[in-house]
Amino acid sequence: MIKCYKKSNIRHASVRKKTGSRICSTQVLYGAFFLNSDINTIINTFLENYSSFILKKLDIKEIDLNLFKSIINGVLDNIDNIDKLISDNLSCDWSFERLSVTEKTILRLATYELCFEKNFKKTTIVNEYISIMTVFGGDPNFANAILEKISE
Repeated sequence: MIKCYKKSNIRHASVRKKTGSRICSTQVLYGAFFLNSDINTIINTFLENYSSFILKKLDIKEIDLNLFKSIINGVLDNIDNIDKLISDNLSCDWSFERLSVTEKTILRLATYELCFEKNFKKTTIVNEYISIMTVFGGDPNFANAILEKISE
């Protein structure tokens, strides 16, 4: 009985692949902030050396590479507009510069998917990135408030 209950709660592999893509994108863009290197080099290095841990944890064979590359490149191609959207939706007593690199990275990815990519439901994107924010040590309530404003 317990096995059936647990199994029915496991998200489908295709969903886990998308989650993995978002987690990997977060790590690549976070790393890119500190590295003075071509983004494709950073992506390839990450996939070769670090993605196996995420694949194992999510019990998948691969991430959704199209989503992974699309959101990374989408953020980089639209970073000024994305940063303005984030900045415009912060409270009056909070500045964009005050955000940590982790918060900026996660909010940028979420904002890109919400405002530019638009391939998934708003609630799916918001929930995924709030979960990522929680795992990477950010405040999920803070992220939720900003992403809800941006998604309107």
